[in-house]
Amino acid sequence: MTISLVRLDPGCSLEFGVADIERVRAAIERHYGKPDTDRSSPILTVYTFANTKLIFQNEWDDPCLLASDAVGTAMLEQLAGELAW
Repeated sequence: MTISLVRLDPGCSLEFGVADIERVRAAIERHYGKPDTDRSSPILTVYTFANTKLIFQNEWDDPCLLASDAVGTAMLEQLAGELAW
């Protein structure tokens, strides 16, 4: 699956396939370090970095990372630029 960035109001969503989860995780850790995690439900995990939170959802094998502020949006834009084919 192609990795893509979808604009939301506010924020954005980085969408990718199940096969890309490890690539996305590795890129996050490479750029931002290991986040603190809070598993809120079986399909939702909140990753906390020093300046923001990203929400990881994987319902029906349709994973995405959601950002709701400018810092998180910038993070996902950087990841999309690096990981998009």
